[in-house]
Amino acid sequence: MTNIKVGGLPIDPSGSGHKSPDFQDKTVGIVSLGCPKNLVDTESMIHALIEKGFRVIPELEKAEVIVVNTCSFVTDARRESIDTLLEMSQYKENGKAKVLVGAGCLVSRYREELPGLLPEVDMLLSPAEETSIGDRLLSSSVVGNTLTSASLIAPASIPFRRKRLTPTHRAYLKISEGCDHTCSFCAIPLSRGLQVSRSRESLLEEIRMMADEGVREVTLIAQDLTRYGSDLDDEDGLPRLLEEIDRIGRIPWVRLLYAYPTLVTDRLLKVIRDSSTILKYLDIPFQHVSGTVLKRMNRPGNRDSTMRLIDRIRQTIPEITLRTTFIVGFPGETEEEFSEIEQFLEWARLDHVGVFPFSREEGTPSHDMDGQIPARVKTQRRKKLMGVQKRISLDKKMDWVGKVVPVLIEGPSEQSPLVLSGRLEGMAPDGIDGEVLVLSGEAAPGSIVPCRVKRVHAYDIEVWETSVLEEESTTPP
Repeated sequence: MTNIKVGGLPIDPSGSGHKSPDFQDKTVGIVSLGCPKNLVDTESMIHALIEKGFRVIPELEKAEVIVVNTCSFVTDARRESIDTLLEMSQYKENGKAKVLVGAGCLVSRYREELPGLLPEVDMLLSPAEETSIGDRLLSSSVVGNTLTSASLIAPASIPFRRKRLTPTHRAYLKISEGCDHTCSFCAIPLSRGLQVSRSRESLLEEIRMMADEGVREVTLIAQDLTRYGSDLDDEDGLPRLLEEIDRIGRIPWVRLLYAYPTLVTDRLLKVIRDSSTILKYLDIPFQHVSGTVLKRMNRPGNRDSTMRLIDRIRQTIPEITLRTTFIVGFPGETEEEFSEIEQFLEWARLDHVGVFPFSREEGTPSHDMDGQIPARVKTQRRKKLMGVQKRISLDKKMDWVGKVVPVLIEGPSEQSPLVLSGRLEGMAPDGIDGEVLVLSGEAAPGSIVPCRVKRVHAYDIEVWETSVLEEESTTPP
């Protein structure tokens, strides 16, 4: 989960709009919580604010408007969102804040309860309403915790306008909103609704704009990438979109996050295999491999079908990097069902694995299921699986030592400003798959440079920059 305080943008406000008598300098401070999809929503809000003459600043104590883009994915996220709203409300007493805005998933999920629960919040905006934030702040009726119905995403025929907050060399591109699946543990449909896809034309236009701006890596995100276009009567939507992006060919790294297991088609795999820009990387959240647990999760498949999927992917793309997530401690999960995940990990030898204890979510079928697992058991099971994966990850990385691999440079490492931080093609942004530490050489952020692997750890690797690629090791791990 990210927690980003936004401000100090190197841009001039655009859009004239009459200066509201309620604001002296129209300054805004923003705190963005949650996942990359939420970050994209924050970027769209900033664009909407700038259009109306507002100025985003980093000093929350100096802002006349404070916006918190909330997350409600799991219990801890909801608690963080509420705590942050309460913390930010103090700036109305101790700072310059006149309006506190709560936006995002928490609002859409608890639209009836929040006005009474958080009277400190002056305005509530669901994700569908966030682009109207500038108009609402300038209107005479901005305060009052009111909500109106609206579509869940910007109209599909126009580009999704936003001020990107990611480093200039990389960006997220949200291709759809919402989810049509009915997993018994997931509250996303409660906060984001059913799937609404952006038009292919608007996405390609934004890809071209990003290329003009020097973006070197675009990560496609959605609750489920593989259903992209299904609501537009395009059942082959994602492969078609990827083919068009590949034809543009001006962004060297295009990454896919969040694919639904049973919707990873042969056509999709062949498009990835044959592309010069789509990375050989897939994030497929399996959540579990026991057929009985998956049935209770209202998800298809079992261990055998998941193994067949892994085989099919690797037969088509031998060099693929695979990432997944598992939920442990789902209601009724027995030791035998849990052990199926452990056995699967030993067999599959995946590149990146996240393990999360089951979170009991209000409004979902699993909330009231029999057989709730104690927290200590969930913690123990998570620890055990992460130990298994840590050993597998280190073992797989040992094969990289001495090889030359392309590394995308991010900038100085947070671990040490004396070395550069970067990522391999098989590492997603924001540290979820580890980090490459470049111990020698100089390179600008966004550059992709060949580096020789010197030392490996379970999650990070250390490299030396080199300008000579060895013929026998041109294939990245």
